[in-house]
Amino acid sequence: MILVDAEWTAEFFGAYKGELAGLAAAACWALTSLIFSRVPAPAGAIALFKNSVSCGFLLLTLLLLSGESGAFDFVYEADLATWLYLGGSALSGLVLGDTCYFRSLQILGPRRALVVTTLVPPIGAFCGWILLSETLSWLAWAGIGLTVGGVIWVIREKSDQDESQGHFPGSTAAGVRFGLLACAGQALAAALAKGPMKDGLGALEATFLRMVLAVLIGVLAAAAVGKLPAWTARIRARETWLPLIPASFFGTYLGVWLCMYAYEHTKIGVATTMHSTSPIFIIPLAFFALRQRTSARAVLGAAIAVAGIFLLFQSES
Repeated sequence: MILVDAEWTAEFFGAYKGELAGLAAAACWALTSLIFSRVPAPAGAIALFKNSVSCGFLLLTLLLLSGESGAFDFVYEADLATWLYLGGSALSGLVLGDTCYFRSLQILGPRRALVVTTLVPPIGAFCGWILLSETLSWLAWAGIGLTVGGVIWVIREKSDQDESQGHFPGSTAAGVRFGLLACAGQALAAALAKGPMKDGLGALEATFLRMVLAVLIGVLAAAAVGKLPAWTARIRARETWLPLIPASFFGTYLGVWLCMYAYEHTKIGVATTMHSTSPIFIIPLAFFALRQRTSARAVLGAAIAVAGIFLLFQSES
């Protein structure tokens, strides 16, 4: 019986490794969304810092996993097309997309900002169709619809508290605009990042190259507009860098790596749907860690989202 269960588990994880990686990324982002929204620093500074920290973690991971002298040969072997695709992905996702997302978090708070980000899966599916010729079955589209609907149902529940921390306030319209820009950037980044991986570049290696490019682009952009000194001074404050270290580890290093692995092993529309389920993971976290009551609405929304995820698994089987 144990052997049968072990065989079934291995087969399940092997068949759905992309989908499961997307869900794991969502769990990582659920852990860190509240931290990022509370950091008293400009959105651009947060994006640059977390990319830099994640780059260090990725470098250490490559050194630990390789153990060979040619562990970084992929850096020199990458052709121009690979650098261009990953550079475009870094710019649209890790630099512009994340900056706009953090700005939306600062203005709207996590709950309302996440409502806007539920547009990532359909935009991601469209980008996958245009750039990668990926098509989804009606069952997959039904799963995306159910999952997105369930997530919206959860995060539109009224709260007695204003979740925005008020560090860098702005109008609701501005928060929504930044959220929409973040959606477009993340969806485009997913499609661009998958191109080199279809040609054989591994998820870890692609994540590292993408992160290095994001840091370079971020530093050059900040220096060009004269904000690098101010951002560096703000990040040096203990109340800023201290919470950003664990948030960068779980949310960017681990979360982005898992995301890239999901892009490598499943279609963009499916992967982006999986990692848009962060609000569902917040429900048990709030209940067990923060002792917050879980409403019937939240449970129902989670059940709808899980039903959508089940349909997505079926469509990929």
